[in-house]
Amino acid sequence: MATQNKSKGNPDDSQLEEEMEPKAAQKEVDSDAGDETPDAESLVEILHGDVTEIEPGAAIDQIDLWVNFLKGHKEENIKEVSSSLKELKKLLKGKKSEASEIAEVLSQLGEQTNAIGDEAERGVKGPLHKVGKALIQAAGKIEKMADKAESK
Repeated sequence: MATQNKSKGNPDDSQLEEEMEPKAAQKEVDSDAGDETPDAESLVEILHGDVTEIEPGAAIDQIDLWVNFLKGHKEENIKEVSSSLKELKKLLKGKKSEASEIAEVLSQLGEQTNAIGDEAERGVKGPLHKVGKALIQAAGKIEKMADKAESK
């Protein structure tokens, strides 16, 4: 089947990945993208990086993307995640927000996401648990950074 695709001129996987990279970069830049579907894998990648280096504006754009995606869901656990995201956004916009407060909200978001993953159907469960775990790990990184800064 793969040979048929190539013979028809369809790009192989490596070509598709190369084409997707600029689009992924554009998603991060485009803050007015209200109808985009957020990408859990991209979020996990961001959270596994140095979260202390993420610009607040870029983080807020990602939060807005997720809040818009979750808008309209009636399930209580989804509403809780949306509420926590809004709380995180408020902390990131604040000038006097403590790193420990941000870490606490990230950890809470991780727990909420894992709980939703526990109830999710196959195919969605794994990505949700990856995001939940990454959020909790990011909270730990921020907490460690705050402790180091405090001890100086």
